[in-house]
Amino acid sequence: MRMLVPMVCAGLLTAGAAGLSGADVSMETMSLSKDERLSLLETRQAELARDQAATELSRARVEQEEMAKLFEEKVATIVELNKAKQAYEQAALALAQAEIELEKTRLEFLKNATQIRVMDAQVSRDEQGDVQATVTIKNASDINKARVAMSGGAKVAESDLAVLLKVDNIIVSLLGSSAPTSSNADEKIVATSRAIVGDPFQRIVPELRFGESTNLTFRLLKKEVEQVTVRIEFLQTVNEYGVFLKKEALQDLPTITAAQFDQHGDLGTTIRYNLQLERLAKTEQTFALRVLNFPEEIRFSFIDPKTDARMTTLKFGSEESLRHVDFEVSIPEKLDRAMIDANTAFTILVARPSDMEALHAVRKAYEGKTIPAEEIAKLKGNAIDLVLIPKGVGKLDILVGNLFKEVKQDENVELKFSILNSGTLEVRRVTPKLDLPLEWEGELEPETVEVIAPDQKMLFTARLRPPAKVAVGEYVVKVEAEGYCGMEVIEPGEKDFTVRVAAAGNLTGSVLLVGILVVLVLGIAVASVKISRR
Repeated sequence: MRMLVPMVCAGLLTAGAAGLSGADVSMETMSLSKDERLSLLETRQAELARDQAATELSRARVEQEEMAKLFEEKVATIVELNKAKQAYEQAALALAQAEIELEKTRLEFLKNATQIRVMDAQVSRDEQGDVQATVTIKNASDINKARVAMSGGAKVAESDLAVLLKVDNIIVSLLGSSAPTSSNADEKIVATSRAIVGDPFQRIVPELRFGESTNLTFRLLKKEVEQVTVRIEFLQTVNEYGVFLKKEALQDLPTITAAQFDQHGDLGTTIRYNLQLERLAKTEQTFALRVLNFPEEIRFSFIDPKTDARMTTLKFGSEESLRHVDFEVSIPEKLDRAMIDANTAFTILVARPSDMEALHAVRKAYEGKTIPAEEIAKLKGNAIDLVLIPKGVGKLDILVGNLFKEVKQDENVELKFSILNSGTLEVRRVTPKLDLPLEWEGELEPETVEVIAPDQKMLFTARLRPPAKVAVGEYVVKVEAEGYCGMEVIEPGEKDFTVRVAAAGNLTGSVLLVGILVVLVLGIAVASVKISRR
């Protein structure tokens, strides 16, 4: 059809097939672009073909009517009448076909005038931290082209054209490059394929009126995506637009996540939270790290896991989008009892150094108090809420002044020792135990102590009875104990007492021996006096 345009162009413009004078055609076409003029000419060509078909139909109708009269007058034969009827029917079909071609021509140019364009594409993060792309599309159809296609020499209201340019059931999807599918080592060519990178795979816009825009949000299945292809399907056409995803200014801040949301830490130990900071932008920039609502009694620091260096600011290089930082907490051995086994909530904030002044003002306003979550949310930066649970320790020690005891064979043994709670939690049902030599008997006083508070010690006495014919020698008595701190069993190290059993003495023999010694001493003394007198 386009090949016929140059042949009929001059005739259309001068003859005014649509009823316009040559001056009117010239004035109308002067304001049109080349494509619009082409559309106008092809539309008028289709109108001319329709008008010719209508003329042929009128002529065939007249001939049929005349032939019918001649047939009634028996001048024309039935064959001639049928031939005239057939010519009329063919002319009617030709007119219908011409009208269809005219509508197809108009709709084709109307379709060309209908445009769905990508106006914006941004990448950001949602509240859950997922990377998402927001694409803005607009019905940017050319109403002038539509007017040329549909006017047919008559004026068409812009509201009617706007209705015609409404587009239904627009299908939008995001495409990105996938992993290499094949490679040629000799030619050093790596082939990549395209795949859908947006979730959902397709979004359908039920209706988009002329001049209206709509935003479509996709969760990116690949985080490291900077460029995507927006595929738009409508009116049996497919358009693809390659776009770079713009990054919002707020998204320049790193998001902060932690491998551990809450941690338990024993008193006197050091624990670490593994933090991950990720940015969408890849530019060189420095950010400050701050901790809010953290107890003053507990020391903390930010550590670079690669160098173990302490830091308060974090610098991203021009090619870095991900950094790891450890938040180290040193729990003291002594801590307020109210903080032990209690949740201590705190917040880590990452922000630009230029926004630190607002943070300092909030800290000053809530000095000595907990900063409310609402105030933290107003600060410029990204934050993460973590929990520290200082865990108390129940610990028992057996204290003994003397681990050696000596008795005679017929004597009982009394041992004294204390049990000290050297931990930070109460220990309940503290019960010492004795491991006695064979056939020895004994009891403890007290047998059990219900509660021993931290730094408190309790005195215990063990009264032991050796057997009646216990042999002379050394015996070992083991002292153990156990208590309970919650469900945990607390056991101190055992202590070993050494008991030396000596032989029992004979009283008569001892008295006789003493008497002999006294007589002997007196005899020596008397002898010495006699000798001295001589």
